[in-house]
Amino acid sequence: MEQLINIRQNIIDVYKRFEVPLNHVLKFIVALVVFLHIIQIGMYREEFAILFNGGTGILFALVFAVIFTVAPPALGLFFVAALIAIQMSVVMEVAVLVFLFLLLIIVFYARIAPKHAMLVLAIVVGFQLNIPYAVVLFAGLYFGFAAVVPVVLGTAVWSFLPLFRELAENTPVVAGEIDLMELPVAFLEIFGQFYEIVTTNLAWVMIGFVFAMMIVAVHLISLLSIARAKDIALGLGAFVGLASMIMIVAVAEVELTMAGIIIGSIVSFGLVYVAKFFDNVVDYTRVERVKFDDDDNVYYVKIVPKVKAANRPTPAAPVVEEEEVPQIIRAKRGNPYDYGQRTDE
Repeated sequence: MEQLINIRQNIIDVYKRFEVPLNHVLKFIVALVVFLHIIQIGMYREEFAILFNGGTGILFALVFAVIFTVAPPALGLFFVAALIAIQMSVVMEVAVLVFLFLLLIIVFYARIAPKHAMLVLAIVVGFQLNIPYAVVLFAGLYFGFAAVVPVVLGTAVWSFLPLFRELAENTPVVAGEIDLMELPVAFLEIFGQFYEIVTTNLAWVMIGFVFAMMIVAVHLISLLSIARAKDIALGLGAFVGLASMIMIVAVAEVELTMAGIIIGSIVSFGLVYVAKFFDNVVDYTRVERVKFDDDDNVYYVKIVPKVKAANRPTPAAPVVEEEEVPQIIRAKRGNPYDYGQRTDE
C-alpha cells in the first residue's frame, strides 16, 4: 500500500506541475475521438466530399479537435453540432432538424452551465466506448444533482442520432439544387416523422431515468458521515445501474447487449474508483471526533486523517497573523485541552 501511495503522489506532483498542458492534451484526445467518429457518418452532400474523402477527413478532424481544445465550451459544442449536420446533409431537412436540436441544447444549457455542459459530450463518448456508467458515477460523485440535466441530455443525443440517420436513409434524396421555398414544408414533414418515432420509442427515457437515479443515489450516499461513504456510494450506484440496465434490455429495444452492460459496468466502476484514489486516500483506522464549544454553540468535528507518502517533506504551515486567528481559538490557545474531548473510533 505504501508503494501505491508513493506512486500516486508522484503522479499527482507531475500533474500539478504540468496541469494546464495536460488538461489541453486530454481535451484534444477526447475531441479527436468525437470528430473521428462523426466523419464516419458519411451521409453528406457531394459539395462537402472534399472535407471528408481520404486523408482530408483525418486532417479536418485534427483541425476541429484543435479548435475544440482552445475554444470556449459553447463554441466547441457548436462546431460539433455543425459537423454532425454537415455529415447528414444528404437530406437537407434532416440536417436542419439535427442542427436545430443540438443548437437548442447549446443555447439554452451550454451557455448557462458551460462546465456541466461538457458532460453532454462525455456521456455520448461514454456510450461509444461502452462505458457511459463511468461518466454517470463520476458525475454523481463530483458534480452532484446538477449533473442530472446534462447526463439526460447526452443520453437523448446518443439515442436520437440513430433515429436521425434512419430518417435520412428512408427519405428520398432530391438531386440538384435545394429549393428553399419547399424546404419549410419538407422540414415539417420530417419533423412529424421524427416526433412519431421519438414518442413511440421511449427507451431513452428509461435509460435517462436510470442514470438520474444513479447520480442522485451516489451523491446522497457519498455525503453520509460514515466510513468509506464514497466507496459504498460507487458500489451501490454501479449495482443499481447494472440491475436497471439489464431490466431495460429485457423489456425494450436498445442498442446494448447484456454482456456489454456487465463488462461496461465493471470497467466503469474500476475507472471511477481509480479516479477517487487519486482524489484522496484516508485512514479510517485513525478517525477522531472533537467536541468544543463557545458561548453560543457546541461544535462536533469528525477528523479523518489523509494517508500520505512516507519520507516526503511536509509543507510548512502558513504564517497567520494574530488578528486573523478566530476569537474562540485565541481565547483557548493557552490550554489546548479546552477544545474538548477527543476520542478515537
